[in-house]
Amino acid sequence: MSKDQLFGALAVMAAASIWGTLGFFAKILYAEDVSFEALVAVRASVGWLAVLGFVLVTGGLRSLRVARQDLGFLVPLGLVGIGAFYLFYFYTVRESEVGTAAILLYSSPAFVVLLAWLFLREPLGLVKVFALLLTVGGVFLVSGAYDPANLEVTPVVMVTGLLAGLTYGLYSIFGRPVAGRLSPAVILTYALFFGAVLLFPAALPTLGTLAGLSAGSYALLFMLSVVHTTLGFALYTYGLRQLGAGRSAIVATVEPVVAGAIGVTLLGEDLTAPKVSGAALVLAGAMLAQIRLRKVRQGVPR
Repeated sequence: MSKDQLFGALAVMAAASIWGTLGFFAKILYAEDVSFEALVAVRASVGWLAVLGFVLVTGGLRSLRVARQDLGFLVPLGLVGIGAFYLFYFYTVRESEVGTAAILLYSSPAFVVLLAWLFLREPLGLVKVFALLLTVGGVFLVSGAYDPANLEVTPVVMVTGLLAGLTYGLYSIFGRPVAGRLSPAVILTYALFFGAVLLFPAALPTLGTLAGLSAGSYALLFMLSVVHTTLGFALYTYGLRQLGAGRSAIVATVEPVVAGAIGVTLLGEDLTAPKVSGAALVLAGAMLAQIRLRKVRQGVPR
């Protein structure tokens, strides 16, 4: 591994570690009665302002000009890959354990494989089929479906967790056609904008939960919006350029490991043998699913 690749791997690990703390900090805000709708609306809008500022400083207003045909991908990219994804994921975090939510999210590569096969006509070889089976088996164990009387998550949370993985995967599918024409920062700028357009109306009934918070809670909101979005994006993009999409996505599987470790050590979440085994299967499936996937995760929306 060259020096540049080493720094790239460290940058991706740093980004993934930052994202791995999302659930922990969200739990702190939930304890202050902040609604998940209000949290994600603020995160998308403030994150958009931060990324927009970065784009304007580095490329100027002209860099934001996009063709009308590209908007046909950028609009659903933001509405689904940011808006719906944020809602499903942060609801799952609120209703389940942090580690479980992160593992369910990592069903995303399996969804990408299926969607790319269905809509982009990518071949579905034996390795990818095996990756899908690993993911299904892992989710089965993590959710506790082997013992229906003692499920780790409710059916609703199971569905929202998998929908988080699906909508996150759709970000990759919608982003693929514009990845070669637009920079990751510009794509993320539009995605966060359209995501915020969806999230703010959804949050209107609960925006009052943001009033009267402590200074520390407002600082957490700002950190989740700027550090976990802009800095995480910048680190991942740097690593992506050094390692490529496949290797970066594999290194990024450190995220659910960090999330799970935080959940166990700081939140007292249970660590059972089936859950550990299931997590290992999901991560193995995620790694296998990266084979021959190119330019799928540019501008990762976390």
